[in-house]
Amino acid sequence: MEWLEKHSKALIIIFVSILFAYFSQVAVSNWLVQKKIQEDVSVLSQLYTELYRQSFEQMRVLSEQLLFHCDDDDIELMSQAGTGNIFIEYVDLHLSDGSSCSIYNKEKAGRALMGYAPENEIVFSEVSLILSESQFEEMRLHSQKGVLRFVFEQPRNFLSNCDKCLYMVTNVNGRDITLYQRNELPYREIFDGDLGNNIGVKLFINEDGVEYLVGDLVNLFSILVILFGALIAVGVELNQSDRKGLTGLLNEAIESNALIPFYQPIVRPVDGGYRIVGAEVLVRWLSNTGEYIPPDTFIPLAEQNGSIDKITDQLVDNVLHHIKTLVLPKYFFVSVNVSPSYLEKNDTAMKLLDKMEEHGLDPHLLSLEITERTKFGDLNKAAICIETLTEKGISIKLDDCGTGYGAFSYLHILNIDTIKIDRMFVDGIGLEDFKNTILDSILAFSRESGLHVVAEGIETKVQADYLIHAGVEMLQGSYFGDPVPFDVFKKSLGEDSLDDDFPLTIEPTQP
Repeated sequence: MEWLEKHSKALIIIFVSILFAYFSQVAVSNWLVQKKIQEDVSVLSQLYTELYRQSFEQMRVLSEQLLFHCDDDDIELMSQAGTGNIFIEYVDLHLSDGSSCSIYNKEKAGRALMGYAPENEIVFSEVSLILSESQFEEMRLHSQKGVLRFVFEQPRNFLSNCDKCLYMVTNVNGRDITLYQRNELPYREIFDGDLGNNIGVKLFINEDGVEYLVGDLVNLFSILVILFGALIAVGVELNQSDRKGLTGLLNEAIESNALIPFYQPIVRPVDGGYRIVGAEVLVRWLSNTGEYIPPDTFIPLAEQNGSIDKITDQLVDNVLHHIKTLVLPKYFFVSVNVSPSYLEKNDTAMKLLDKMEEHGLDPHLLSLEITERTKFGDLNKAAICIETLTEKGISIKLDDCGTGYGAFSYLHILNIDTIKIDRMFVDGIGLEDFKNTILDSILAFSRESGLHVVAEGIETKVQADYLIHAGVEMLQGSYFGDPVPFDVFKKSLGEDSLDDDFPLTIEPTQP
């Protein structure tokens, strides 16, 4: 039972693949049959129709040439007509005096014209078409001198190696005429076309014909469907195995406190230089090998399996533990990324405020950056949480403004005081094809709304100067410093001058 639960998804995929392969066989075979013979049917139908038309014309011309004496000359003319048409089995001439002749018997044929019921005879003025069991049997041309008779041979099934596998029905002036012989097996319609001039054609095929035409292809299709399903199932199994393995490792990392806060400086331009006014906390996973695993590898998984909030709580604890060892300027802050779900919990606000009080820290030191990888489920709950936090001085920032789910709508509902401009709007600064329309719109909106602005992803002086000139208050990026562990970041602060009279300064890492 446990094994079935463990592999249930893969088994369902394989089962569905088998069912699909089985139940789609008829549809696939119909489609393949139509594709294989549709063009042939149309061409052959037109060919047969044209041959019957030619037979009528041939009969008309022949009747004008005959002397209606049944002599050698008449026999020769009839013989030429018979050899010139693949449908004609033999030609008879029945004279008004009751005598007759045939191309197969130069003497009198000695047989009378057979009579047919009206429903088996289609009359066109002097010409009549005789049907037998819904098939063309013969064509007769009547005149005062006699009756010229063409007896037709039924055309061969063009599936030459599959006898009676299909038959064709031609509708002429409302009458159905069957071509080819059929057997007692069930047939299904696979072609229905209109050749014009009141002539329609339908083609029917039985299972022998389907098997003959596309049997191997249908079986191959079924095998491919099942194999494709099996491959998907294997992929699901491997993915589940990997994700379960990664989930287990992530849980172990949380338990062992292996998710380490890194700090990237946020600066404000001052007197031609830059002053450190804060830092964004970026989590890194320290693996057993001593290497750091980037957040893109595990944060989406944490958001999916619900462990992101536990990671956030642990990260806040570690950050507060670090900060309380420093003496910082009054308005210095550290920003921690939080997901929408974290702010929707009823206990988040009090939990954070209690943590600040427990560490003896001013709430102004903590700033929360709302990430937009996932949507808010309940904006009203989030708004209550944020209102409680901001009343105590905790700043709320909207990360990656302009790229998430509902950035500007959130700004109208939630008490957000700062927006962060994503690096995608910064990268093009200094390039010839840089388009500043969206960036200028975001900055104009922030000015009108009284919002503070932080631009991240700054890599060059050109970008920094452009943004400062555009009115951006705070800057962040590798130009000022990469994310580093706390011990390294602490050294960059220069603890000998950590007061308001001696603001923190920083030298850009690039010229």
